[in-house]
Amino acid sequence: MDAMPVPTSHPAPSLADRAQRLSRALLRHAPPVHPDAGFFAAVIGTSLAQRNLARSGLAPAELHDLIDHLFPGALSGHDTALSALRDQLPEYDRVGASDPQPGFTLLMRVLFDAYRAPGPDTTQWVSSILALACLRPDHLWRDLGLSGREDVTALLARHYPGLVSRNVDNLRWKKFLAYAACEHAGLPPTAAPGCGGCEDETFCYPVAA
Repeated sequence: MDAMPVPTSHPAPSLADRAQRLSRALLRHAPPVHPDAGFFAAVIGTSLAQRNLARSGLAPAELHDLIDHLFPGALSGHDTALSALRDQLPEYDRVGASDPQPGFTLLMRVLFDAYRAPGPDTTQWVSSILALACLRPDHLWRDLGLSGREDVTALLARHYPGLVSRNVDNLRWKKFLAYAACEHAGLPPTAAPGCGGCEDETFCYPVAA
């Protein structure tokens, strides 16, 4: 009697794999050449993979407006790959967003408003995302689901070119943005809240001998 074949087990997809799959699904609904589509898809895809839309930094109304503007059709129900978005969004609408450090995020928003470029129509959503991301203990590019620091640089140059030109010492972006926000408000320079838990904290803030 022939032996029964043993079913092949496949490892569960990693968080990064799920985030990338969701990002690609969102991009199927985006304009083909929009410069911010990849950024927003990565942020929303990462948040969906973590089942935490609040981590996107976008309030429910902002998230709906962004999806309608940049990913029309994503909520229609025809794309089964985006069932997570349709499942999680109603609960996020009900619960709403939270801001653990509104004083800091306000400083960041004031800074971004002061330096925003006149052209892009998506800058308001970029500002919301970046302000909250600076609260978390990771490099901005990795936290946002991007490929590297150069992606953050390109994003900032598109939306806040005056800020990019001021980073003459090539500081890490989270450190620079926090310092710039404090300086703009006339306050002493202070590290971003998320810097304290970053693996490179001692690189960015070396202890004086």
